[in-house]
Amino acid sequence: MIINIMHKPLLRRVLAGIMAVVVLLTFSSAVYAEDFAGEIAALRAQAAQQQQQAAQLQGQANDYQGQVNQLQAQINALQTQINLNQVQYNQLSAEVADNEAKLATAKVALGADLKSMYIGGTETPLEMLAGSQNLSDYFNQQQYQDSVQDKIQGTMSTIITLQAQLHAQQQQVAGILGSEHTQQQQLDDSEAQVNQLLALAQQSVAAADQQVKSTNSALQQKQAEQAALLEAASHSFNGNIPGASSGSGGACDNGNGNGGYPALWCGAIQDSIETPSGYNRECVSWAGWRWHQEGQPFVNWGNANTWDNNARAAGYAVNSTPAVGALAQTDAGPFGHVAVVEAIEGSNVVVSEMNYDDAGHFRYGVYSASYFQYIHP
Repeated sequence: MIINIMHKPLLRRVLAGIMAVVVLLTFSSAVYAEDFAGEIAALRAQAAQQQQQAAQLQGQANDYQGQVNQLQAQINALQTQINLNQVQYNQLSAEVADNEAKLATAKVALGADLKSMYIGGTETPLEMLAGSQNLSDYFNQQQYQDSVQDKIQGTMSTIITLQAQLHAQQQQVAGILGSEHTQQQQLDDSEAQVNQLLALAQQSVAAADQQVKSTNSALQQKQAEQAALLEAASHSFNGNIPGASSGSGGACDNGNGNGGYPALWCGAIQDSIETPSGYNRECVSWAGWRWHQEGQPFVNWGNANTWDNNARAAGYAVNSTPAVGALAQTDAGPFGHVAVVEAIEGSNVVVSEMNYDDAGHFRYGVYSASYFQYIHP
């Protein structure tokens, strides 16, 4: 419920039309303690920090993915080599089996020849010699038998030598295959471990992204609440508070308008012009100028933390009761702060203020009414 803010019946009817907006602005105690801009800035900082963390986690996930890709490439290359070695091993095995068959055949042939020449034959060497036409025929016949026997024995010897070589090559390739399979298992284990880390990193990235989305959603809602409250407040101080200008109100406007503050003062570098109430774009300059717009004389009471004492000395009432049109003053901070009450909403006050951020910017801020004391015209 809005109290003590209307001075004309017409404005009461206008404000009644926006009560639905005001109802949406029922704040928690945390909101009462801090103004919207502070919450928005905190949410922005939180979102930026969460985004940075999400980026770091994504970088870690990308690193794990790179390791997985590298391990998979090694596994693929090793598998190709294993396949080639397996083909070689199979070929050697086939050659070993073929040579074993050849050796068996050669052994059978040699045995048959020996049996034919020495066991199954009908002539002894003496009979062969006696039956020969001459000694030359005997030697030719004997030489032929020896030649056949030597040839078979030579073939067997060659096969045996080749078989030994093939066995040696087969064992060597088998050893290589065993080593490669061991290496393959190690790579598979490493890939499984990195995949687990990758899955955890991806879960962390998803959680961080969700945090960023949640914070950005809260930020958007808070900005919408601020905009709605500013809309409501813009009708509550005699109906003539300038609205927000969306960042087009000069150097003192960071998106919250300039409150109608003189363009010369607003566009100049902060503290470069001495205004009737203090240096330009300071809280005292705004408060003095705004008060003057409501028919009060310009005042220049020094730093904001001295305005309460100087106001009392000048005969103004200073107390803890907020009122629309009063100066809201606090000694907090190194120099204090002063603003102008534009509306009262529950236990909060809506004030127009400048240099709330030490950068000479203007805004409408929402504070707990107990935060200030009030200088009444």
